[in-house]
Amino acid sequence: MKNKISIVFTLLLALFVGVEAVAQLDRSVRPEAGPAPAITIGEHQSFTLDNGLKVIVVENHKIPRVSYQLSIDVDPVMENDAVGYVSMAGDLLRSGTQNKSKQEIDEQIDFIGGNLVTYSNGIYASSLTKHGDELLELMADVLLNPVFPEEELEKSKKQTISGLAASKTRPSAIASRVAQRIRYGDNHPYGEIQTEEKVKNITREHCVNYYNTYYKPNTSYLVIVGDINLKEAKEKAKKYFANWEKGEVPEHEYEVPKAPEKTKVVLVHQDGAVQSVINVTYPLELAPGDKDILPVRLTNDILGGGVFSGRLMQNLREDKGYTYGARSSISTDELVGYFNASAEVGTDVTPDAVNQFLIEMRRMRDEKVTEEHLDLVKNVRTGSFARSLERPQTIANFALNTERYNLPDDYYASYLKNLNNVSVDQVQEMAKKYILPQHSYVLVVGDKEKLMEELKEYSADGEILLVDDYGNPVEEAPEMDADMTAEKVYDMYFEAIGGKENLENIQDMKQEATTSMGGMTLNIVTYKKAPNKFKMEMLMNGNVMTKQLYDGEKGSVTSPQGTQELQGEQLEQMKYQAIMNQELKYDELGVKSTLKGIEKVNGKDAYKVEVILPNETKFYDFFDTETGLRLQTKTTAQTPQGEFTQVQSFTDYTEVDGIKFPFTISTSGMQNLTMEIQSIEINKGIEDSVFQ
Repeated sequence: MKNKISIVFTLLLALFVGVEAVAQLDRSVRPEAGPAPAITIGEHQSFTLDNGLKVIVVENHKIPRVSYQLSIDVDPVMENDAVGYVSMAGDLLRSGTQNKSKQEIDEQIDFIGGNLVTYSNGIYASSLTKHGDELLELMADVLLNPVFPEEELEKSKKQTISGLAASKTRPSAIASRVAQRIRYGDNHPYGEIQTEEKVKNITREHCVNYYNTYYKPNTSYLVIVGDINLKEAKEKAKKYFANWEKGEVPEHEYEVPKAPEKTKVVLVHQDGAVQSVINVTYPLELAPGDKDILPVRLTNDILGGGVFSGRLMQNLREDKGYTYGARSSISTDELVGYFNASAEVGTDVTPDAVNQFLIEMRRMRDEKVTEEHLDLVKNVRTGSFARSLERPQTIANFALNTERYNLPDDYYASYLKNLNNVSVDQVQEMAKKYILPQHSYVLVVGDKEKLMEELKEYSADGEILLVDDYGNPVEEAPEMDADMTAEKVYDMYFEAIGGKENLENIQDMKQEATTSMGGMTLNIVTYKKAPNKFKMEMLMNGNVMTKQLYDGEKGSVTSPQGTQELQGEQLEQMKYQAIMNQELKYDELGVKSTLKGIEKVNGKDAYKVEVILPNETKFYDFFDTETGLRLQTKTTAQTPQGEFTQVQSFTDYTEVDGIKFPFTISTSGMQNLTMEIQSIEINKGIEDSVFQ
C-alpha cells in the first residue's frame, strides 16, 4: 500500500511541476534557435585512369540500379554566327555511331529499360545493375564513335527554329534574351543570342570540331552511383574508357562583364501592350564555393527567392496587387554570375512597380532583416537540403563539385552548421555587397508610347536606351514629312503592288498555299468573290480538315466536331474578312487609320500605321518607306496564357496579272507557321455555288 501511495504522489508531483512550467512559459519571448542538426554525408571514393579521366564512385546498394554521369569540364566558347552548335553537338552525340544507327541505339536502350542522354558537356546513362555492361558498351560507343548524321542535324535545326519562332514575340522571352545581352555584352559567350539565321548557319563541321576539340578524358569526370563497389567500378572504367585518348584542350579567357556605373533604364517597345515585363538585372562575380554563397542565398530568399514570404512578393502582389508573382535570383558561375528580379505588371502601374523593386532592394541594404524572417528562410533551406540527401545522385554531385571547385572536404558536411550561423548582420553585409540598385539595368518590355517619359526618372542620367527584341540599339528614325498621312501611306502601297485600278478590277480570286504543322504538310485553299463572299479550306492528304464559309449573309465553320453557324462578333469578323481589298474601303467601313511614325522593321525604315476596326480591334501595319510594300502586321491580344503579340511578315512579292502579292507569309506569336503561296488565280469566274 505504501508503494502505491508513493507512486501516485510521484505522478501528482510530476503533473504539478509540468502544469507550473506551462503556466510560467512566456510566449512573448522568442525561443532561441537550437543547434543545427548533425548530418552525415555519404562517402565517396575516387581514382584516376592513366588517360586522366577522374572517376568518382558512390556506393548505394538499396536498389539494383547504377548510373554513370560523364562531365566535360571546359570553358564556354564563342559561337559567333552559328550560335547553338555547342548544344546541338551534344544532342547529336547519341544520334548514331560508326557501329549503330540512332534507331538501333534507341531500341537497345528501351530493351534493357535504361536511359541514355547526351548534352553539350557530357552524357548520363542508367540501368538495372544486371544490364550495366550492355549500357556501358552503348555509352562508350556513343562517346568514342559519334558520326553526327547530317539528316539528324537538319531535323534538330528545324526543331530549334520552330522553338525560336514560338518564343520570338512572347514578352517574357524577349525580356530574357535582352537581359542576357545587356548583362554580358557581345564579346562574352553568355551574351550570344540564338536567332533563326544563326541556327541556319550551323553545319556538321561545327559539331565535329567541337567534339574533337573538347571531348577529352583529361578534362573530364565520370561519376558512378549505385549498386557497384570500388573494385567493379575500376574494372568497368578501365574496360570501357581507358582507350579514350587524352589531348590538349584550349582554355579561354574573357573580360569579366561589369554592372553599369549608374542605374540605366532599357526599354523594348511592344505596340499596344497592356502589360509590361520588368527585369532589374546586372552581372556579378560569385563563383561556386565562394564563402559568401550561403549568406547570399539567404539574403536573396528574403528579398525575393522561392518562398512566398519574399519581400518583393509581399510588396508587389500582396500589398499593391500589381502582379501574380515577383521574384529575384542570384546565380553563381565560374566566369560570371548575375542578379535578376522580375515581374509582369499592367502598363498603367509599370513605373511604380519599377520604383517598388528599387525600394525593396535599397531596404535590404539600409535596414537589418528580422530574426523571424531569417529563421524562416533558414528552415526552408534546411528542409530542402535534408530532402536532397535522400538521393544518391546528390552525394555524387557533392563529390563532383568538391573536386571541380577545390572545395574544403567538409564543405557539405558543415552546410547546416554554417547555414545556422548566418546572422542578420551578415545578411545586411551581403546585401550591401551584392544587391546593387544603384548599378542595375532596369529592363522593361512594354509600350514606349505610354512608358518612355515616366521611366526616365529611374535612369541615373534621365535617358532611356531603346533597343529591339534582341537588344540591339534602335536607331533614331528619320524625320517624317509633315504632310505625310496614313491615307498617303496606303496610296503608296496600292501603287507599289499594282495600282488602285487593277485592285478594283478584281472580281474573284483563288489562292493555294502550303504550310507545315506538327511535321505534317497542310494545303490551304482560299476563294474570294466581290463584294463579300469567302471560303477557306484546310486539307491534309486531300481530305478537308476545316472549312470556313461566308456567302454574303451567313457564315459557318466546319471542323471534325461538326458545323457551327456563326453569330455576333464571330460573324462580323468573317464578314470583314470576306471583303475584297478592305484597305480600299476603310472610309465606308468605318475603319480608322492613323500614321504613328517611322520605325525599323528588320533593318528597314517603315511607316507605322495604327488601324482600329469598328469593333475596336486594333493592329499596326508597317510599310517600307522606300518601296511602299507592306512588311509586317502586328496585333496584341490577351489570352488565358498571358499577353501575346502576333506578327505577320510579308516577303517574296511576286507579280500575278499586274498585281504583286507576298508569296511567303510568316506568322509568329500565338501561332507559329510559314505559309508558302503556290498559285494565285484572278478573275477566272468563280461560281456563287462555291460559297454555299
